[in-house]
Amino acid sequence: MSSICNIGLFLMGKKGFKSLDFILEKKGNFDIKYVVCSRDSSILEDYFKDIYDLCSRNNIKFFERSFFEDDSNVDIIFAVGWRWLMHENLNKIIVFHDALLPKFRGFNPLVTALIEGDTEIGVTALIANEKMDSGDIVGQEIIEIKYPIKIEKAIDYVSELYSILMYKIIINYINKDLSRRVQDENEATYSLWRNNDDYRINWSESSSRIERFVNAVGFPYNFASTIYDGKEIKILEVTETQDLKIINRVPGKIFQISENKPLVICGEGILKIEKAIYLDSREEVRFNLLRVKMS
Repeated sequence: MSSICNIGLFLMGKKGFKSLDFILEKKGNFDIKYVVCSRDSSILEDYFKDIYDLCSRNNIKFFERSFFEDDSNVDIIFAVGWRWLMHENLNKIIVFHDALLPKFRGFNPLVTALIEGDTEIGVTALIANEKMDSGDIVGQEIIEIKYPIKIEKAIDYVSELYSILMYKIIINYINKDLSRRVQDENEATYSLWRNNDDYRINWSESSSRIERFVNAVGFPYNFASTIYDGKEIKILEVTETQDLKIINRVPGKIFQISENKPLVICGEGILKIEKAIYLDSREEVRFNLLRVKMS
């Protein structure tokens, strides 16, 4: 290892931006040789320009993903928020994953953790290999959370953990004190990718789970959706309310509307829609039809 630790960074999103900003403020025997970034059309704010501007201000070589020229003259490579498999220099690559591995390997694990109601979230740093999120773990950071919590706040928490963990790993690497442990395959679980269909609310689920779902897929994602009076609407804010003993319960039916806030029957419990917008116009929905079943 050279006297100065040379670092390559593959960064995306807020977590990538925050991690870069954090280590740039730190003093140490390391040098960022390049940053590779990509745009992300699946979220409303992808931080591509923020990462580019930060690199420009600090004279760091910046590549858009499709124009990256591989430079193996680095000691360690970090991949933060990166969505593509990496096949070269695997022994140098440390991948950051939004879950406490081996739990929730795969896609958008933070969203899945929030929907499932996990009381702890965190980040795992692991050595890259050819198998999905199965490499040796070199560090983890954990934080406890309480519900309700929105995905934007959870991303803020996790971004802080990314920054702290990346800096710890750099220092440990420089000091030749970077330990690693093998994941327990018997404990492994997986999280699937999501598309537009996966934003649709399933009113047959419990009100508490639907509330977590709405909060987990909100900004910077595309918001939960449902059909109201034949039109697709986006649900921005919901609140779980006191359940009632409804004999002929039908999930999705509106029970009553007060001050433009409908109470919707769920498989278990009742959910109040605090705010919703039409998909096509982005105007706020006026709930003026009681005899409607959401779907």
